Amino acid sequence: MALNHGILLETGTNEFEIVEFIINNGNMPYHFCINVAKVREVIIFPETTVQVPDAHPSIIGTANIRQNLVPIINLGQWIGVRQQDPDFSKSKVIVTYFNGAYNGFLVDEVIRIHRITWSDIKDYSAISDLKIVDSVLGVVTIDDRLIQMLDFEKIVAEINPITMVRETTEIDMSRYYDRNGKTIFLAEDSPTIRKLLQSSFTRAGYNTMSFENGIDLLTRLRREKPALIITDLEMPGGSGDYVVRKTREKEIFNDVPILVFSSMVSVENERKLLNIGASRFIGKPDLSDLIKAVDEFVLDKKGIIIHKEIVQ
Repeated sequence: MALNHGILLETGTNEFEIVEFIINNGNMPYHFCINVAKVREVIIFPETTVQVPDAHPSIIGTANIRQNLVPIINLGQWIGVRQQDPDFSKSKVIVTYFNGAYNGFLVDEVIRIHRITWSDIKDYSAISDLKIVDSVLGVVTIDDRLIQMLDFEKIVAEINPITMVRETTEIDMSRYYDRNGKTIFLAEDSPTIRKLLQSSFTRAGYNTMSFENGIDLLTRLRREKPALIITDLEMPGGSGDYVVRKTREKEIFNDVPILVFSSMVSVENERKLLNIGASRFIGKPDLSDLIKAVDEFVLDKKGIIIHKEIVQ
């Protein structure tokens, strides 16, 4: 099952598509989902190599998929749901690409694709019956099914820590006083990454205001104009492309640079975001590149484009 990424949603509408899938725990099916933008294809369980020594226990092996060596992750094992049937021959693998890496997630069944909005995603913590609250972005109800949206970036970061956003020492501290008094707005749904980014930019000298989603950032924009905006792309409550579009609708913010900092790196995503008014797309986990870009736009005034065409 190859996903047709040529069929694009209109950028900035806060709509997106999810792939619904199931992991069984005996006779109890758990429904989960993943953003279609992170999925390359869905395949039957492929031929795998023996598990690599010292690999995370949920990695059951690697597979050659379209000339890419892809780790196959038993998602049920990682979640803590014991799959009753050890025979994976009927299982499916969701092949993903984000943070510059391919991964394959073993699931029992793939249901279908749904189109929803980020506002459909509700808080998860009050209704969890699994010990994975910190790894769920939220839940959506479709046809009376409670579908949990997993944080695949967090899962991969635990399995392969090299993909994590880390604090950087590559900050030019000679420009500390130049940065004072300049406010950055930051929207990032991951508490860990949000705190890391705020700490790094504060240490560099910027005044940083952070928000857990795009809606909260846009609300603050009604009261204050920042020197620059940084936004993640995938956020329940208000996506990064929605932030870009809504900000560019207001002429007063035409000269405010907007940097999108996301794991969902692709030529397609970059093109779409630049077309609606983003100033630059920077892929996670390159925090040092992000800080350098902020300095370029805020201190050096490089690459700033006044957006004359207001997005309708």
